[in-house]
Amino acid sequence: MVPERYPKYTVNPVTGTILAGPSDVVIPSTSTAALAKNVINANDAEGCLYYLNRDDADALNGVVTVYSVRPDGTGNGSRGTIDMNGGLNDDFSFVRMGFDATGRGWILAGSGSNIYIASFQGNGINPITSINTYGETSLTVAAPGVATEFQNGDLAISGNGTMYALANVTNGQTYIYTLNSLATPTTLTRKWTVQTGGGTFSGSVNGLAWTQTGSLHFSTATGIYFIDQATANTVSGTVQATLVPGSNSTTLTDLASDKFPTQSTLPVKLGTFTVTKQGNNAVIDWTTLTEANTNHFEIERSFDGINFTTVGTKQASGSSTTVVSYQHLDPITTSARIIYYRLKTVDVDANNSLSKIVALRLNGVLVSDFTVYPNPFTSDLKIQISSEKETSITIRVSNAMGQPVVNRQVMLQSGENVLVLSSEVSKLQSGMYMLEIISAEGKTTQKIIKR
Repeated sequence: MVPERYPKYTVNPVTGTILAGPSDVVIPSTSTAALAKNVINANDAEGCLYYLNRDDADALNGVVTVYSVRPDGTGNGSRGTIDMNGGLNDDFSFVRMGFDATGRGWILAGSGSNIYIASFQGNGINPITSINTYGETSLTVAAPGVATEFQNGDLAISGNGTMYALANVTNGQTYIYTLNSLATPTTLTRKWTVQTGGGTFSGSVNGLAWTQTGSLHFSTATGIYFIDQATANTVSGTVQATLVPGSNSTTLTDLASDKFPTQSTLPVKLGTFTVTKQGNNAVIDWTTLTEANTNHFEIERSFDGINFTTVGTKQASGSSTTVVSYQHLDPITTSARIIYYRLKTVDVDANNSLSKIVALRLNGVLVSDFTVYPNPFTSDLKIQISSEKETSITIRVSNAMGQPVVNRQVMLQSGENVLVLSSEVSKLQSGMYMLEIISAEGKTTQKIIKR
């Protein structure tokens, strides 16, 4: 279906629900095949919408035309052409486009067994520049994937520079692939099989777009679906998507967003993560409950809890469904009173995510690591925390936008303490939040999920 106009929606970044819209932006000047939204930057001060021409007459011959329009619908027009395959005159069966966080546009185009890639600098309503077609060489699709699975779909790029490519066969399987590199792109690799209710989608699956919290929306012939980044961690490689309420009448064929989250959905689940002092070393211990395609861990250290540097790496087991334990020793060579640590988990696709922050107080940890349960929770949330002496702490819960929604001061007793949040959290909307325990010695954080 060729869209007659571009509607705009406002959505909840955590739950994926539509908050407002649609409101029409512009009627495109040609039959369209792809849509993308640029982030506001020096080259594109307004963050324009971009789209590509559709091959209705089988006449593209390997060349795509890039169009752009301001967000208010003005300035609509062609900005340049790109020969994707070096004059092979190949008829493309699909063309897809997305922007990265630097303001660079990316295009995937294919015909049968060949998939080509190109990038360009988006310059608002001015001509595109810095076109790169990477040798006009077809990308490799790593087994068990095949190029013919890219019948329908789209692409979206995370803030870490990882391309996620949606691939769907009408009334068949839907996959999300990742590209090995934006610097030297050569290979697309399957990351997930995407299902709804354990089965395939009806009709075609088309547009793909991020929310600012790292979740994904995609459009289908029957509505908009949502992949929650908080629940996408999986060993099996299969993730479930849910229909966004009220979206079954949207009939959208493409999506675009100017959100580029740095956090990514990774197939690893951390268990414990602690730091203790032994002699002249900080001993960092952690466990993983599950792993899939995990490459390595990077241990990051900070003396202010804000600016972190990498002080060590640890090879990961790769794939596991049982508890795996890890340890790293970091020599203490500072006069600082507190050292902060966090873990960066990196998978084989170079995607990464950050753990909570733990603090080591060099003259004795005042408030140690805490346990939150149940997580996810529905009404009551319990926090088990130990303290070396009686002290006051602040419990703060912030939403996905970083806005505090719970702020409570508590007096801890020496030893083990169990704190219960009930009325404060029962009224919260479903979604992901950050829980912080703040004391005079520093703070520790943990992600929590409200069902």
